[in-house]
Amino acid sequence: MIKDDMTPYRFRVRFLDNGIERVHYTDDRRYYEQLIASHGHLSDLKIDPVSLTAVQQQRLDQIKAAGLSGHEVSVYVQHGTTESDDTGFFDASKLTMYQRSLVEPVIRVQRKDAEASGVMLNGVRYAGDQSNRQALQEAIMSADDSASTSFSIWKDSDGRYHQNHPVSEVKDALRKIGQRRSALISLEALYVAQVASGELDTGSLDWTTEFD
Repeated sequence: MIKDDMTPYRFRVRFLDNGIERVHYTDDRRYYEQLIASHGHLSDLKIDPVSLTAVQQQRLDQIKAAGLSGHEVSVYVQHGTTESDDTGFFDASKLTMYQRSLVEPVIRVQRKDAEASGVMLNGVRYAGDQSNRQALQEAIMSADDSASTSFSIWKDSDGRYHQNHPVSEVKDALRKIGQRRSALISLEALYVAQVASGELDTGSLDWTTEFD
């Protein structure tokens, strides 16, 4: 967010890259407007003016005479530490938080992708993405309101139809989806820490749970 001349960039740019949020700072907003318009895997462009908080301005005033690069100064202004440990502005605990913030968007998308596959119960697949979880909850609520014990026709997440499908099985599936999602979120937290520390890389994460 800070240039090598120790002044802030004018704009913060955010967009999704295959679902992963990317953040950049620039003086040239048109470059990113044209970039997103030209690539189908990029979406949800948001451009905001950069305005330093009081804390960020204080940090900039503290460090700008230290002779560091704009990148190093930017990390300190935003996160309260430099990446290098010999600058006089280094904080190991804050560096850990910064490193986690870098890897978390990629790992969160992987977790959501794993979550979406859902669960199999008695040969029927129930997707685990947010929209399907909501649809399952609505179907169960409707069945409970009418005291129904089965759905006359149930369409599963593979597009197959089932006659007289038990409401109890849908409830069990939703419960299992919730348990699996909780396990995946625990894995996400673990992997964020391990990737940030260099123990693992994002290409080797195993999202298998006991509920698969």
